[in-house]
Amino acid sequence: MRHTGLALMMMMTAMLSGCARVPAALAAAPVPRPLSTAAPAAAAIPDTEPDVTQKVAAVLAQLGQGGLPREQLTDKAQAALTPQLAQMAAALRACGTPPALELLSRTTKGEDRNYLYRAPCHGTALLVEIVFAKGSRINFLALRPER
Repeated sequence: MRHTGLALMMMMTAMLSGCARVPAALAAAPVPRPLSTAAPAAAAIPDTEPDVTQKVAAVLAQLGQGGLPREQLTDKAQAALTPQLAQMAAALRACGTPPALELLSRTTKGEDRNYLYRAPCHGTALLVEIVFAKGSRINFLALRPER
């Protein structure tokens, strides 16, 4: 029983110390409800669409510089993301150069193409969830610390 309590305390300390490295702007930001509920894969999957990954990297770079053109977003995304864009931009600026992306999952639902990436940021990984709708416009975008 005593060892179980110690192990639990050590695990909680490790979890809390990992949370401290998350950029403050992202940790304080309200996170939109993620589309996927499954835990991300531990390892990246083969990226058979490197052009999409490059597009996501460009979107993150634009967002980090504070300017994501509205025409890249669907009407639904514009309405939902407006409050969070500033916090996402601040979190990406804290990472410095646009982070390298590792593809964790890729799914399709109707005309939407869902992608989940891991983006290393100062020793902490951010998860980038992005959904492209018809016409390659962004229908959903979320950044959150990987737990």
